[in-house]
Amino acid sequence: MSTRNTEIINPPELQGEKGWTELKIPDTYGKGRAFITGDKTPDRLKVRYFQKQSDKSFVARVWFGPATEGPAGFVHGGSMASILDEAMGAAVWLIGFTAVAARISVDYRNMLPLGTVTSVEANVISVNGRKIVSAGKISDEAGTVYAESEGLYINLPSERFGKMVHYRDEVKESLSGTDKNEQ
Repeated sequence: MSTRNTEIINPPELQGEKGWTELKIPDTYGKGRAFITGDKTPDRLKVRYFQKQSDKSFVARVWFGPATEGPAGFVHGGSMASILDEAMGAAVWLIGFTAVAARISVDYRNMLPLGTVTSVEANVISVNGRKIVSAGKISDEAGTVYAESEGLYINLPSERFGKMVHYRDEVKESLSGTDKNEQ
């Protein structure tokens, strides 16, 4: 007989900042649900994505719940790597590429306590033909950096991505430079 934790988890509301526009990401693009945004399990991750209007950079607020646990009381490195991959890839897509990760590397700087609300920042640092390099960082409100990453993304023909391209284009079109943060 297994004992199941029946504690009710209430993830915090994740807010952007003035000058950030929220990016609405669909739960699914095709045959399944999106790995990060499609999981509505209340004890895993809660994520909200934004674009800073000042420099058009990609940012997110992320809460890591108890189901992301690795070492006792701390977030599993794979959970942090997944968020960094998605953020770096989103930064690449937001500037018009249709790319997938070829390689990501993550440098873990500090153990991330469960239940922490973090900021994730990602931006493109270079483009060379089909190769796009993006960087990302997870930090908290106090400025503690938990992980930094760099990824190589390969641009592919847009027709390979179906509805995702249509969604990306709608998001880009809706980002008019005004503050649309729903605080």
